[in-house]
Amino acid sequence: MARSGESRNVNMPTSQRFDTIVIGAGVAGMATAALLAKDHGQRVLVLERAPFIGGRALSYVGRGDKVVADGIEMDAAAFRRSLPFAHCYLGRCSPSIEEIFERELLDGRTFEAGGHGLFWGNKSRVDHLMGHLGVGWNLPVNEGLGFIVWNGEGQPTSSNQVEKGKPYGWMSKEGFEATMVQLHDMATTTFEEMANLMKTPFQDWLEQRDMHPEAYDYIKVLAASQTAQAEPTRYSAGDFIGYMAIAGRIGMNLVTGSVATADEPGCIAIPQQFEKVVLEHGGMVLRDTPVKEVLIEDRRVIGVRIRSNDNEYGVERVVTGDNVICTIPPKYIFGVLPHRWFPTEWVELLSRQFHGAGLLTGWFGMKNPQFQAVGIDERSFVYMPGITRPDEGFIGVVDMVMCDFSAWGDGTARRGPPMKSEYLFSTALTDEEMRDPDRVDRVIDLCEDWARRTFPNWDEDLEFSIWTPSPEAYGLWRPVGTDRPDVVSPHVDGLYFAGDQYGRRLWGGGIDGASLSAVMCVDAMTGGDLESEIMPEYHRGIPELVA
Repeated sequence: MARSGESRNVNMPTSQRFDTIVIGAGVAGMATAALLAKDHGQRVLVLERAPFIGGRALSYVGRGDKVVADGIEMDAAAFRRSLPFAHCYLGRCSPSIEEIFERELLDGRTFEAGGHGLFWGNKSRVDHLMGHLGVGWNLPVNEGLGFIVWNGEGQPTSSNQVEKGKPYGWMSKEGFEATMVQLHDMATTTFEEMANLMKTPFQDWLEQRDMHPEAYDYIKVLAASQTAQAEPTRYSAGDFIGYMAIAGRIGMNLVTGSVATADEPGCIAIPQQFEKVVLEHGGMVLRDTPVKEVLIEDRRVIGVRIRSNDNEYGVERVVTGDNVICTIPPKYIFGVLPHRWFPTEWVELLSRQFHGAGLLTGWFGMKNPQFQAVGIDERSFVYMPGITRPDEGFIGVVDMVMCDFSAWGDGTARRGPPMKSEYLFSTALTDEEMRDPDRVDRVIDLCEDWARRTFPNWDEDLEFSIWTPSPEAYGLWRPVGTDRPDVVSPHVDGLYFAGDQYGRRLWGGGIDGASLSAVMCVDAMTGGDLESEIMPEYHRGIPELVA
């Protein structure tokens, strides 16, 4: 991988001690570093194992026969090698990934590693956090909701454009009315009620409601798309219902627009904006610098041991610091944290019982828009649920979501060349399913066959397709009934955690969750209350419940 333009690789002064060392330069890592540097005047060092920052928010821009991510120029082989840093891998491509690069088919296009959708656009947690730090990025949203009824493999589908305040065309009158009751009940849920539901599986909540079958099916589809988990026994009711509860307070929904993408260079722009703040306030960010071990003495953090590239021998060295923030996902933290300092049952819970919420995403470069051929507005967020049969053995029936990011922001999204379009398929699969080639290929075949049968000019307009299975696209989730690991370690002084599954009061996940976790982490370190200062009430954590 070659770095284009001005190099951002810097050498660290050998004698410098840091107030805080942050492990990982994804959204949470860069956000905690920016807040500590700007608001608390700390000397902060961020260490990133990859040659680029971003974590799971990694994204690319095509430049001729290469792609660029965070200043790193990559050919097809380097692109393939980069994907595991974002917890995904290269799946089926047409033509081959080598030919896609050689023919410069990605030139001018922005795309994500594994697929990303952002909740609430420029009214999101991450947007409030960027605003507090004095930076920002445009996050264009959808406008409209489409719903395609799957009638079985090889059968024609029927398309519906949802209109605000009007019945859903695929539902009966009774089913629609029952759905509206359930949506209203979720929209009026309080944060205290959400907190009480954090240890309740969403499946239990659904069954307790005894709702109309059409309402039941629709709400399961909503939940799967917002949690990246098709099986409602695997996530808590509180984590999903939170998003439904705050929609009215924010003044956004799927029909008017509530899911976003990010303008060029894509989602990586978010941690890059945070990095600007870190550097402006005296912090350091080192890429290609893996942490080998967090150093602990007498149950107190004293620093980290890193692989150093600032000498001729590649010798490991020690960096000292008063605090360490670890943003490595829970399942993998004991790659740098010595087991002996933590309870055996806690190590077992995090390393063996957390599961990945995966997304299988297909990105199709198109010459022209497609949705208009089936009567759906190109700006829409589109559901097509139930494309697999229950007897196929998937953990939950596979529901597909689709969109054209280039049409979002009322057509102003900066995602590709003028007069070009794109088409995305994305669905929730478990981490186990995502690593099963037969399961992945089955879903891909269903989607591609449906597109060819449904859109009359699909093959003529198609320039390329790239599928990127991501077993942990939406993070690693705790077993329902257990608490998230908190942002402050109860076992080792000076050790903190941040990320979309850290924080006892956190709800939600992804970039949205990582942003709130970062604020919670800094508050825990400093005794402050940036959470109330930065986030409106509806974006804050759930309240502590009295036992």
